[in-house]
Amino acid sequence: MTLKKGFLQPDSLSVPKYKYPIGIILGLVLAFYLYSLQYMTREAIRWFSISDNDLWLLSDSEVSFYNLIFAFISIIVGQSFCFIYWFHRPLKAHKLKAGRLQSIIHEQRFFNWYVLAWFSKTATMYGILFAMAGTGGYYVVSMYPYNNYVFILIVIVMFFQVWNSILLTFKRRAYKWIMLSFTVVSLLSFGLSKINIVDYKILNKKVVSKQLEKRYQLRLPTSNVYQTQSRRLYYVPNISLVKTKNENKPIILVDDNENTIASLTNEVLKIKNKLPLELQLGMPVNLKVDREIPMSFVRQINKSMALNDIEMISYIVIPKEAEYDHRYYVYREKTHLITFNQLHEDFKLELYLEQIKEYSNEINIIVTKNGCQIDDLHISYEELSNVLEKRIGANNDYGIKFMLKNELNFETYFKAISGLHEAVFILRNEESLKKFAIDYKTLETNYMRDEQRLIDRKYPLRYLEIWEEK
Repeated sequence: MTLKKGFLQPDSLSVPKYKYPIGIILGLVLAFYLYSLQYMTREAIRWFSISDNDLWLLSDSEVSFYNLIFAFISIIVGQSFCFIYWFHRPLKAHKLKAGRLQSIIHEQRFFNWYVLAWFSKTATMYGILFAMAGTGGYYVVSMYPYNNYVFILIVIVMFFQVWNSILLTFKRRAYKWIMLSFTVVSLLSFGLSKINIVDYKILNKKVVSKQLEKRYQLRLPTSNVYQTQSRRLYYVPNISLVKTKNENKPIILVDDNENTIASLTNEVLKIKNKLPLELQLGMPVNLKVDREIPMSFVRQINKSMALNDIEMISYIVIPKEAEYDHRYYVYREKTHLITFNQLHEDFKLELYLEQIKEYSNEINIIVTKNGCQIDDLHISYEELSNVLEKRIGANNDYGIKFMLKNELNFETYFKAISGLHEAVFILRNEESLKKFAIDYKTLETNYMRDEQRLIDRKYPLRYLEIWEEK
């Protein structure tokens, strides 16, 4: 038998003409189905993430990016299905062409199953990370925008994997098909990504509109020192003091329900009585206070809390060097600076005023709007923690008296108090590293109570608030 010229070259594609439009239609239908499935899965996860008027909030750019990735994945899988339909035919084993076509079909089928396996494993791992991060894990393990290249690489690998067996079979002739395919896939993906199966903005608006930051432009203070909310105290009362443009007096909100000072005591008592007895003892309240709220009003709230036997006040703060979105700290971690309610009946101001005179390092701080005065030294609030750190570090037998006026706003008051907390925390951290080679924060998080008490005894948090009489 005589060998014909070009016998080693692959035969041209032999696909019946009627299969081209049918394959394209089936591929597009499958692509749209997969795109819809991915889109609705994302929206379902966002819906399940709703808690405390917060959710997995996606920006317009983020939605556009994820939609485009979903579209590319869907179109590429649809193209693979299209190839299977075009090349599938009854097997004729004695023909070399049939064997090559079968290898292409097997490659495409393997690719589809591989995509499903990869998708399930990736979704499982992301779910584990999501759960490990606790409530609000989407703030911690978010892939956008800093890790979005991962999705881009996935799309590139998927696209060339579809053409792998075809390129091996048809060699150089396949390159022009790849270029044409890349152009068509890109155009179809960009078009498909513009389709929003449901309006994601509706869910955003529904939840975000309830947030205090949007409703009342609530501005919380920032701090370098803070604690995170213990899960066992996650259901303590949440009180917010906000301002509005049309109201002279601040508005009091208890778990988003408007209240008055007269009804506040009973409202907090109802919440307290719902908790187990062991949680009621020493239970604090979370207080979100706008920076511009006058301290005369805040003190009325603290007095009301004292009537409910609330000794500790947790002022919700935002870390100055926040790693994540501020909503993560306000709604999830509930970062706060805890202080003793000095209006409580157990707090004997006259007794403590006498005791503070016995300390060898008595520090008097006059708090004003533009800064504070320590003895004859006028300093800004940015310098306060450094000055106090040096004075307390030189002599830890100290006692501090803050001289305050009722017309001060909460921001000024908080700057003074947090300055002292920051100075003491720095000293405690240095002592902890010196004695145990562990930072003070680790002592707290690992419940090393004996070591922590040893550090606290050396550098206690010892101060009084002396308010000007009306």
